Amino acid sequence: MIQLKKVGFLINPVAGMGGAVGLKGTDGLAEEATARGAVPVSPRRADAALEKLRSIDTLFLTASGNMGEDALKKCGLKFQVVYRSRGKSSAEDTKGACLSFLEKGADLVVFCGGDGTARDVSGIVKSKIPI
Repeated sequence: MIQLKKVGFLINPVAGMGGAVGLKGTDGLAEEATARGAVPVSPRRADAALEKLRSIDTLFLTASGNMGEDALKKCGLKFQVVYRSRGKSSAEDTKGACLSFLEKGADLVVFCGGDGTARDVSGIVKSKIPI
């Protein structure tokens, strides 16, 4: 069995909102999606995933606030904030968090987001560690 000492954990808090209200994603359209009645889905999905990970003994590396910190705190998991977002989350925050995960020695990156988040995460992490 592989032992994960550090897991980078990231949430795109607006991922998944656009499709529910007829938009193609939320890149630059989160406010429009909200105005059309969309509600965030990725935080709820992150909570469900973290519940399944409660039994692993690892340190989660994460971004501040609703990009990971809040969910990890809610689940009572051991974590360290290694990236502070600059207000509303953006693609640049996702990329910055992933760079921090690599710098801090993450063994794996777990993220909750959509296609854009996947593109941003994989663009930074590449094949250096599993995603």
